[in-house]
Amino acid sequence: TIEDYEACPRFMARLISEVKVGPSPRWMAHRLELAGMRSINNVVDITNYVMLETGQPLHAYDRAHLAGGGLIVRRAQPGEKLTTLDGTEQTLPDSAIVIADAQRGVGVAGVMGGLNSEVEETTKELFLESAAFDNALVRRTALRLGLRTESSKRFEKGIDLERVIFGAQRAAYLLGQLAGRVEPTIVVKSVPTPAPQT
Repeated sequence: TIEDYEACPRFMARLISEVKVGPSPRWMAHRLELAGMRSINNVVDITNYVMLETGQPLHAYDRAHLAGGGLIVRRAQPGEKLTTLDGTEQTLPDSAIVIADAQRGVGVAGVMGGLNSEVEETTKELFLESAAFDNALVRRTALRLGLRTESSKRFEKGIDLERVIFGAQRAAYLLGQLAGRVEPTIVVKSVPTPAPQT
């Protein structure tokens, strides 16, 4: 569900089941290392690899940790706190776009995911996110939190709405090959694609 289409003009979700989290193939781990990123596991590595390959940041959530089984894109509530993947408890500024489940925030959109929904060795189902977020809000949030990530750097420059779909499809293909089974259902919430400009 998108509550603010100005903050998030397009959001695409894919469900990956029968997930087996493990080491990445050597070719992928090697390419990530050459690009200055460390290999974590096959799921996280695929999202990072596709981001480097296509320019589209992605994020994978452990669906078992999502209350209500879905995601909501909204603005941060006053005084809202979230522990990010780096283990730091953040007090979110009002500029923050939050990815939330039915009960709490699970990620700072465009910046970093939350520790409460991270992919673990026991993860069996993934929610794959590919989205476009307002570049000014992402930049403001990243600066206020002191979190400039590979993801935020790309969102700050602006994301092409069509790349959201391309990145998600590429990641889904690799996840199906290397980590699990891609479910056929695709959820896309979006504003109309703007007409091309010359």
